[in-house]
Amino acid sequence: MLPMLWTMKNAPVIDAEERGVLMALAESAWSDGTDAFPSKKTIANIAVVDPKTVQRRLRTLTARGLIAEGNQKAAAYIPSWCRPKVYDLLIPYSWYPDIEQVNAERRGRGKPPLTRDNRPDLAPAPPKKTRADKGKPRKTKPSQAKGRGLQVPPVDNEDGGTTSPQGGDYKSLTRGLQDPQPSPTNPPQNTPRPSVPPADTRLTENGGTDGESTSELSPGVELLLSIGARKPEFLLTGRTLTDQALMVTGMLLEGWTPGQLEQVIAGRPLPQPVRKTVGAIVSGRLRDANTSPAPLAVPFPDQEGRTATGTSYGTRGWIDQAAVDAYREENECDGRDGLCGRPRRPGSTLCWECSSVFGAAAFNELHEAAS
Repeated sequence: MLPMLWTMKNAPVIDAEERGVLMALAESAWSDGTDAFPSKKTIANIAVVDPKTVQRRLRTLTARGLIAEGNQKAAAYIPSWCRPKVYDLLIPYSWYPDIEQVNAERRGRGKPPLTRDNRPDLAPAPPKKTRADKGKPRKTKPSQAKGRGLQVPPVDNEDGGTTSPQGGDYKSLTRGLQDPQPSPTNPPQNTPRPSVPPADTRLTENGGTDGESTSELSPGVELLLSIGARKPEFLLTGRTLTDQALMVTGMLLEGWTPGQLEQVIAGRPLPQPVRKTVGAIVSGRLRDANTSPAPLAVPFPDQEGRTATGTSYGTRGWIDQAAVDAYREENECDGRDGLCGRPRRPGSTLCWECSSVFGAAAFNELHEAAS
């Protein structure tokens, strides 16, 4: 404690590096300052300096009489290949507030007492070296003779480029780079604007655009747009419309009728609360329906009483609900109290998801009840 207090307040050190090294020694010394032997790596960590700096500072502290080599037998228990050197902090006799207590401790360790002769006062710290050019103006490079920083020579040709006017400061309007050939202030009139749709963009029935040009329309796109016009909660746009239209077009080619696909997509309301996007819900319903083969086409009459084959679909058509209910009763899963609606597994009355939820016991029970 006493060596640390002397080091922090009264030791005649030059700079913070010397004080840090001296404090690392004082931390492990006795109250009389003797037998301090931390390793150079430990001193470097405490003083936050490089080990080479520790070595230099130990030499300067020894040369000025603040420390000296002590009794090396104090570290004899450490193996010789990693044994540090033992130092004594030469704290002056006159500094100790209670020298008798310190000498009593030394007698208990078999050492002679401290006196003014063996612990004289220390000389004050020498003045810190200053730079030889302190107070002298700095030499400037030719490129820095006018103002601060590098100056860009002005460009006087007619091929373009920028010019750097002289004079002024950072607040002046005359400073900064100037373009001798500024760009025209009026942009071209034929520049496309993102907010204006292209001329061939298709308008939906509600007045909006779906982002698809007439060249990209397909039976799947037309069917999905017609469903969205009648049921806005199922309206798809953009990339989602394009992706789902590919599956719808493929299912139409496989034999699905537009009425059946509308029943698959919008026959059930959206789940509440809606935890997915509408595109994800439509994709899941189409994927579940596509796991089973396409059902037989169900003819349905139009508003004039004629029967259509399902090859075309428009807003005038309507669905034979009795035929749809018969198809659902024969082909859709009746799990979850009849509210599932997914296609059945082959040879079962449940879909894949209900089979995995209910387990084998519930599956057998429902199978027996259905039979």
